[in-house]
Amino acid sequence: MSNEVVWIGAPGGQVLRTVDGGEHWHVTTANLAEGADLRSAHGFDANTALFITAGQPARILRTEDGGATFRLIWEDESGAAFFDSLAFWDDQRGLAFSDPVDGAFLVLRTLDGGASWTALDTLPDPLDGEAGFAASNSSIALGPEGCAYIGTGGGVVARVLRSCDFGDSWTALDTPMAAGSGGAGIFAVTISADGVLAVSGGDYQQPDARAGNFALSRDAGESWMTVASPPGGYRSDLVEQSGRWLSVGTNGVDTGGWQDDQIVWQPTVWPIEAPNAVAFAPSGEVGWIIGANGGIWRVRPQ
Repeated sequence: MSNEVVWIGAPGGQVLRTVDGGEHWHVTTANLAEGADLRSAHGFDANTALFITAGQPARILRTEDGGATFRLIWEDESGAAFFDSLAFWDDQRGLAFSDPVDGAFLVLRTLDGGASWTALDTLPDPLDGEAGFAASNSSIALGPEGCAYIGTGGGVVARVLRSCDFGDSWTALDTPMAAGSGGAGIFAVTISADGVLAVSGGDYQQPDARAGNFALSRDAGESWMTVASPPGGYRSDLVEQSGRWLSVGTNGVDTGGWQDDQIVWQPTVWPIEAPNAVAFAPSGEVGWIIGANGGIWRVRPQ
């Protein structure tokens, strides 16, 4: 994604693309994903992007002609994968994260820009009921020096899976986020420009509940801090730009800023219906919020 080029995956195998900053959108349907939700996507440029289906058949698709055609890159043969997120460190190295398959987390790694994928076998064992969430393609945050952080939920504790060697080895770290039910846990993970690791979520079945919906860490997840003024409910996505934070969930959008060594959150009055995901271009100059009924909003740092 850039200031001008944006790719969006949608239900029914639809793919949306703009190359003029949202003035015009081109909509196609990936023939290998008809009827499926495309919740995980990564755009490399105006013509090339990867998409992963959520649910079965679990497939990774690639287009190199602006969405006119797609080809199958990887397909789940177990019939059990459910992908939650896709992220890249650079134009070659990336990860894709699925709910557990046969009692083990499924994390795929590519070292060639998504042309091929290999399942990693060094993940911690999942807890009973533990999985990820595919609400916003934000379960993975990638940082410098090969660090990766994956948020989970659904178990007795919400955890962050951490690797700092491009996925060769992993550890699991407990967090204070909401847990204990299938709808509760970490929905989004992000790393700020100054290295603060933050997670957002809660329980999507209780959209107005604020307990356990935000936490941050200054030591790569070894310890966590909650805040006295958290976002206004369940939050499915979270970003930081230019020192300001933005969180979105089905009941609204909040902005956050540092005060007395805490992030204080305030609700906005933006007329955005059921926002689900937010992302900014690498420049930080423009971002996009995706909401219900196909809504797309362009935003700038506050």
